[in-house]
Amino acid sequence: MYTNYINNPLELNPAIAGTQDGLNLNLLTRHQWIGIEGYPASYSFGAHTPYQRQNFGIGLSLMTDRVGPVKNTHFKASYAYQITVSRGTYLSMGLNAGITNFSAAISDLELSESNDPHFENDLNRTSPIFGVGFYLYTDEYFAGISSPRLIHVKLEKEYRESDVPYNPSIFLMGGYKFKIDYEWQFLPSALVAVIPGSPVSADITTRFLYQEQYYMGAHYRVGDAAGLFFNVQITEFLKAGYAFDFTLNKLSRVNSGSHEFMVAYRLDNLW
Repeated sequence: MYTNYINNPLELNPAIAGTQDGLNLNLLTRHQWIGIEGYPASYSFGAHTPYQRQNFGIGLSLMTDRVGPVKNTHFKASYAYQITVSRGTYLSMGLNAGITNFSAAISDLELSESNDPHFENDLNRTSPIFGVGFYLYTDEYFAGISSPRLIHVKLEKEYRESDVPYNPSIFLMGGYKFKIDYEWQFLPSALVAVIPGSPVSADITTRFLYQEQYYMGAHYRVGDAAGLFFNVQITEFLKAGYAFDFTLNKLSRVNSGSHEFMVAYRLDNLW
């Protein structure tokens, strides 16, 4: 769950790898619901680059998030192949593979009922990751669909896969670029996440770009949160940004909002 999902797309869709020129590096942190003990915190790093002579791209992503005693860490490598659909329109098809580690320090928790055998030992599981994605893009618009985690992570040794059916998460994203005048551009986008066990999440973002350097806009997560953000292209290769969300549901009574910080850097083409 990121307000700056536009600047962190490889984590959601492996087909993004190689769709931008140069080596693209991105670091993003999010601290959500500040004021709640054990609030969610996420740290994400992504890198991808094209190999233009062969029409493919490669990427790496590392993400860790924690909520209270629970911590998840994912490491993935991505490969994407691009084909030309028509003049100026390209389709990228991507795969990702890696590992994920789930840990929960539950043995030290204060329990309402003591001696519960389910809390005697901490949990720690490492499992494989495999995902797929598609990404259609031009200079004016983009649209993507992906499922970055197709394999079910088993957290309990006794767990039988037949007990609960597993439906992988699906992400849909899209956006368009409207040129207003010589200095201003309007860049609306949306992200829809269909995650089993959770309500459908829909993020709507309105961005404005001024003089190819300053990004500013507003963000709305339907029924959950709204926020503002500002990004600046410091140099031709370096970009940084900040986003603030405020909660719209009952959690607003016990937290002071969410904060995101983003830094992106681009190097010239490696090959």
